[in-house]
Amino acid sequence: MVRAEYQASIPGDGLELRPWDEAIALQLADWDVRGFPYHAFDLGHLKDPVKRANAVAGSLEDGPHRHFIAVEDGVAVGRVSVNLRDPAGSYLWGVHVAPQHEGRGVCRRMLAAIMVYLEENHPRPSFVLTTNSFAVHAHRAYAALGFEVSETRWHFDREIAEALWRVTPKEREPVSRHIRFQNGRWQVRSFVMRRQPGTPMQTGSARSQVSVT
Repeated sequence: MVRAEYQASIPGDGLELRPWDEAIALQLADWDVRGFPYHAFDLGHLKDPVKRANAVAGSLEDGPHRHFIAVEDGVAVGRVSVNLRDPAGSYLWGVHVAPQHEGRGVCRRMLAAIMVYLEENHPRPSFVLTTNSFAVHAHRAYAALGFEVSETRWHFDREIAEALWRVTPKEREPVSRHIRFQNGRWQVRSFVMRRQPGTPMQTGSARSQVSVT
């Protein structure tokens, strides 16, 4: 395996971004779970040593993607990945804050850190991410960082589609306005959001406005 080049630590506001390693992955395995419709983010499988080792190795392999863990004082609180070669720009994905660390601006601070780093070291025309329309709290964080909705799409999400056959009507109700059954399968409404480099970012901290000049 050819290992990707990583900076040991990317500084942020009250946190830092690090590449995956065994110790950090073990912390991720102990994150609380959220269940449907966010079950695809649950990381309990990392408790298995073999799966954990494979996940760490895969995250460090060279290619278009880079994978980071947000750490506060040695504690893993979030994770994010980026595709450096997407035609649309720097494509952020896998944005995930540990449920027990939500409500403290981790998402904003984590994404601000990675975008400042990317603007300085891997400049691209724009930042792009895709988010399911039911993820309202995430949309607020993205908007505070300067993202705007550029497109609305309906797409097939395998994890959610498979779960929709198993969950109860009560469990399905919160996402009912964001899904449809068409052409023989479930689809989820999603937003494509974009941010132009240099757009000020509100992270919610005392040093709330971040920009790159």
